[in-house]
Amino acid sequence: MYPFHWVPAAGQRHASLDERPDGALAYPSGTEVSTLCGAQLAADNSVLAWFWESCVPCADETRRIASERTGGGRGDQSARSARNGRS
Repeated sequence: MYPFHWVPAAGQRHASLDERPDGALAYPSGTEVSTLCGAQLAADNSVLAWFWESCVPCADETRRIASERTGGGRGDQSARSARNGRS
């Protein structure tokens, strides 16, 4: 499991390292969160908000965190693509 959580806010899906309330699968609407792109935003846990585009800086940071935790990197992704016949 990764330390970040996705949170729709301000018209995009952001990611945060903030802890969610006990037992919550998502940040309740209105919860103020610090995002990986550096913004402080209020969560929007509406159904449609989960379909918003991802914040690019947040997505980039989640990939960096995931890569650190798994020991992988972009080179590993390229090797997998080459094995699968993609370049």
